[in-house]
Amino acid sequence: MARYLCRHRSVGMLRLVDDVAKHKEVLRALGLGYSPPPDTPEWWKTYRAVVDAVRTLEAKGLVKYIASIGVVNWEGRPCL
Repeated sequence: MARYLCRHRSVGMLRLVDDVAKHKEVLRALGLGYSPPPDTPEWWKTYRAVVDAVRTLEAKGLVKYIASIGVVNWEGRPCL
């Protein structure tokens, strides 16, 4: 997820969830066999996992999550 955020610099949380949920590693880690459609229990499970990951990156000073507008901004060094 850090690579994605570094490349995109600023992204809405809902878009981030939808994009991240297309990666096989993420689906496998969440025990899902498919990319969940929006507003399903599986999608909300993915949403919570992404928010937790964003909060972890925020604690490390790599991103800034502006919950009031649902945007995640990359704050780390530029991507190589």
